[in-house]
Amino acid sequence: MRNIFFLLIFAALPCGAQEKLRVKSEESLFLDLQKTGLGSLTEFEEKKKFLETIKLEKQKVQGKMLGYVYDNAFEYYRNGNYEDAKDLAMKILSIDPNYQDAQMLLEASNQLRGSLRPGMSEKLMIEDRFKNALSFYNEGRIVEAHSKMTEVVKLSPNNIKAKYWLARMKDDLKDYYSQKGLEKYNDRDLKAALDHYYNALLIKPRDAGTVDWITRIENELRQQRANDKLKEALEFYARGRLRDAHAGLLRAIEIQPGDSKATKLLAEVRAEIESGYLAAGKKLYGSRRYTEAIGEWDKAKPYTANMAYLNKLISRAQEQMRLEAQDKKRRSDEAARRAKAEEEAQAREEAARKKAEEEAKRKGVTVEEVVKKPAGVSEDNRLAAQQHYIEGLKFFQNSNYEKARDEWTIARQLDPGNADTAAGLKRIENILSGGQ
Repeated sequence: MRNIFFLLIFAALPCGAQEKLRVKSEESLFLDLQKTGLGSLTEFEEKKKFLETIKLEKQKVQGKMLGYVYDNAFEYYRNGNYEDAKDLAMKILSIDPNYQDAQMLLEASNQLRGSLRPGMSEKLMIEDRFKNALSFYNEGRIVEAHSKMTEVVKLSPNNIKAKYWLARMKDDLKDYYSQKGLEKYNDRDLKAALDHYYNALLIKPRDAGTVDWITRIENELRQQRANDKLKEALEFYARGRLRDAHAGLLRAIEIQPGDSKATKLLAEVRAEIESGYLAAGKKLYGSRRYTEAIGEWDKAKPYTANMAYLNKLISRAQEQMRLEAQDKKRRSDEAARRAKAEEEAQAREEAARKKAEEEAKRKGVTVEEVVKKPAGVSEDNRLAAQQHYIEGLKFFQNSNYEKARDEWTIARQLDPGNADTAAGLKRIENILSGGQ
């Protein structure tokens, strides 16, 4: 009765109050969740799943609540209070229009309310429904007969005759669904056949024959779906859409894990996809586009059976990138050092020229006459020349004759009298001209 009380309170609320009790929209619900500490569900899919869970829980609570209300309505019905039974049944149907027991109770209450002799009227109604159920049964309309007899038993739980016929109809109904399932199976409508056999299983849950048929049909249905996916994958493969073929084969194997054809074809498709990425990566590597090459080899990883080989290719490209970066930096540093040395040499030559001009002016002679005199080599020039000679010697020992000649040429300009520099330059000329 307590449930009835709450339901009546809800019905008595003014429209404005009922509006406030309505379920909020998903957007407002998200905002409320954030206020209550559930705002960490940032992903839309997570929020959607959360709302679906709430919906399922709400349905469970609603089903349990309506069950309590129905129990109270049926209690009214058994006590002959058909008016209140009708009202509660209508309230149940306003919440869940598919509540069949409430619909049955509403029809019975409407039929009996206002009767002068309710007890006699109820017996007549039950008997009439019982006869209708038997009539359907005799006509071979097993499903309708079972449904009607179920209503008789629910409305009159102590009716032994109705219980007997209901049990008998259950056996026939199970056979009916099994027969329908077999017919659909022979017509190769596997989904419909499975539905019928499941209906039979609901009537007799422990029937081994029904379970065997369900297992058999489900296996065939899985194989059929797997074959459809395999066929779709083969079509993609024929059109060169390898990744789509790969996805289709994965779905086929997911449906039927033991499918050897799909497994074999999947290995071939994986190999082709990997081969394509490998070839593209090697081509990019040959063009010294190492980052793009690594990207192609990374794409091959989901399809490879030899991850070590891919990692080796990627490591090689990364090492080559490192070496080329080092070489570029070394050449840049070397060019900067050479430019600085040349700049210093030019500065020294300019200083020597100015000094010669000043000396020529002071002595009243020409610059050429001053320059003819051996001015000697300064200590700074001699040390700088020696440093360039040593650098050139390093290049010479590494067979880098061009750079060695550049260094020794600078050294000779700084110290023309350095015999080692002259000998080194002469030897390089002999080597480059084909001599020893």
